Amino acid sequence: MITELKGFALVFGTTHGLLHRALEGVNDADAAQRVGMQNSILWVAAHTVAVRQSFLRGLGSAAELSWASQFPRGGKYEDVRDWPTIADVRARWDEVHTAFMAQLETITSEQAAAETRIPGLDKTILGVVGLAAMHDAYHVGQLGTLRRNFGLDRLVG
Repeated sequence: MITELKGFALVFGTTHGLLHRALEGVNDADAAQRVGMQNSILWVAAHTVAVRQSFLRGLGSAAELSWASQFPRGGKYEDVRDWPTIADVRARWDEVHTAFMAQLETITSEQAAAETRIPGLDKTILGVVGLAAMHDAYHVGQLGTLRRNFGLDRLVG
């Protein structure tokens, strides 16, 4: 992996494990429950997977996720009966993470510096990867807070 991406790889590895930890002990009923105006654990976790998959697609993979369109940025909270289960989200997270990390391995320094139209922290592929890392960390933090509503332990510390 090129030097420019090694720090991000550490972040992705950490958020991968923390998302798993965030879902430990969460059942499907609690996962779908909203507390106040917050999105549910299930919505945040599924959204995180769907967005990571969209970054993966933007980096050149043909990966698809059948339920991704149900969890867009700013999306409305809809009927949860058609949503994936926590087990489904966890399994897809692993698949998308593995494919994403493999895709990072293929990026050259020249490609990382190349301009793109994919949303990122700047207009380069490296900026796209940076935004993906920030997005994961943001939502994993939300999951850490949301799980506390159900009497579950904090994620770290």
